[in-house]
Amino acid sequence: MAKTKVEDSKDRKKELKEREKVKKEQEARLKKRLKAEKKKIDRIVSFPFKSLFFIGSVSGIVYCIYNHFGEGNTILASLLKGFLLFVLVYFGLGLLLLLWFFVLAKIRQKEAEEKRRYEEELARERERAALEGKLERELLLKQAQEKREEELRKLRESIGNENEIPRTNTE
Repeated sequence: MAKTKVEDSKDRKKELKEREKVKKEQEARLKKRLKAEKKKIDRIVSFPFKSLFFIGSVSGIVYCIYNHFGEGNTILASLLKGFLLFVLVYFGLGLLLLLWFFVLAKIRQKEAEEKRRYEEELARERERAALEGKLERELLLKQAQEKREEELRKLRESIGNENEIPRTNTE
């Protein structure tokens, strides 16, 4: 039973629709994965700032409360001192974190540079060993060839000596 052209074209249309559907699903999964990755990166980037803000806020509020109730200062003076403490903590810890990341980056950069140098040196050693191995093989091949030529020369001489008719003195 042969398929007619109409049935064949319907099958092709179905295949194309299925392919498009699969392609759309793959694109949707890719977009979803990219969105999740972007969210993760955003959380990682914003974490230090949120942490600094939280620590600064808590320290400022606690100091403000202590200053107002414990020290007996006015609310405006307590708020001002609390705000100043918040700013000092936020920028001070931020600066310390920045310095820490900078030093850490320099250390990692030096380690990466040392690793790169080590790998380059290792590559040079491998190349040198390969070259030495090649030279040794060439030398051994040359020696084997010279030995073979010497043996062939001796064999030819011995064959040449055997083929000669021995001269006998007939006197």
